[in-house]
Amino acid sequence: WIGRDPTADFAGLPLSSRSPPTLVMTFGSKTVREGERACVWSRDGSARLVDGPRRLFLCLQRLEVLPKHSAGNVEYLEVRRRDGTVIILPGPAARFFDPVEDISVHVREARLIDASEALVVYRHTANKVGEPHVERRVVLGPARFIPSADEWVHEFEWSGVPQDGSKTTYQPKALRFTKLRVIPASAYHNVSEVRTNDDTLITVKLMLFFELRDVEKMLDATNDPIGDFINAASADVIAFCAGVSYETFLNETHRLNELDTFAQLCVRAQHIGYDITKVVFRGFQAGAKLQAMHDNAIQERTRLRLLEETQAQEQRQADAALAAETRRAAQQAELETGQAQQRAQLSMVSVKAQLAERRLQDEAEIERQARAAEQRLAEQQAHSAELLATMREMKAMGVDLTKVLVSQHEAPDKVIKLDTGAAPAAEGKKSLLSAIQLNL
Repeated sequence: WIGRDPTADFAGLPLSSRSPPTLVMTFGSKTVREGERACVWSRDGSARLVDGPRRLFLCLQRLEVLPKHSAGNVEYLEVRRRDGTVIILPGPAARFFDPVEDISVHVREARLIDASEALVVYRHTANKVGEPHVERRVVLGPARFIPSADEWVHEFEWSGVPQDGSKTTYQPKALRFTKLRVIPASAYHNVSEVRTNDDTLITVKLMLFFELRDVEKMLDATNDPIGDFINAASADVIAFCAGVSYETFLNETHRLNELDTFAQLCVRAQHIGYDITKVVFRGFQAGAKLQAMHDNAIQERTRLRLLEETQAQEQRQADAALAAETRRAAQQAELETGQAQQRAQLSMVSVKAQLAERRLQDEAEIERQARAAEQRLAEQQAHSAELLATMREMKAMGVDLTKVLVSQHEAPDKVIKLDTGAAPAAEGKKSLLSAIQLNL
């Protein structure tokens, strides 16, 4: 028995449920260490579990060291029992495999859901009358999800970009996932071979922006929202192009950026719980010949536009130079006017200063002459007063003042004599009027 294949008697058990280091012997002792567990099989098929630390004596028995499975914080243990039940042990947890009761023990990773994701979970249950029933619930993040034994997660199969295709090519059920994104998203889409009303075939390139608003409504109304968006957007583009010619299409491509043009897309999105936030027209592509003609026309328009812009730039430069020259001339004239005004002001100030100086001189001369006249007048008054006093004295002495005055002017040019015609006065008393004569 020593050295025999340890799996010979357990061929019916899954490989994941057995531990490779198994000791088989018929006679001898074996130590089960602390923290280990072993199963001792007897020849009659019975088994007993032994936990360490323990020393065993084996006689015609086989010893199987059982594996220990442990799960961390983001893991859980899935134990499948031989009676068909399943036990879920959220981590952190540890469990030894029981070869008698267990079929398998697996360590599974818990599903980590961030704030932008959600899980759709189904569960077997019974309704009020006891009939089998399936319930559905939506688990929103952030969360750590560990399913119970009677729960399973919905797997989505949407239209997506195949691995060997471009970002605008979609294939049914190419996108498989379990975490549903509930944040705004976008998708590229090319509507190929769209015919205008003048039989021109073009490919319209779009970019769709959408956001999931109601998860329950989406689950009840569709199983492929991306496919619905593609079909509805294609229908709207076909309807738009069918009503315009190629030339009109070129002039009205801006309408493909408006949500009003995509009525079917918006209605379908609301019906399945989505909102179409924006549609962006990324351009179009026509047939090879038409595209070549269109490219040539674009090049010619671009050349003419560049030529026009160049000429306009030259005109703007000339206008700017002329305006600068005009401003320079105006500034020069303003400078010269200012200088002339400054010179005039300086000349006026000089003239005013001269006039003020002359006025001061004249005032000084007038004041000097006035003082001189006052001085002469004072001298004359003093002389007259002295002469009058002298004449009074002479008159008092009986001197003939007329003779005195006539003697002072011996040869007068004219003699005016005033004769009153009155009778002569007495001798010694001459009349005053008879004594007055003017010597000129």
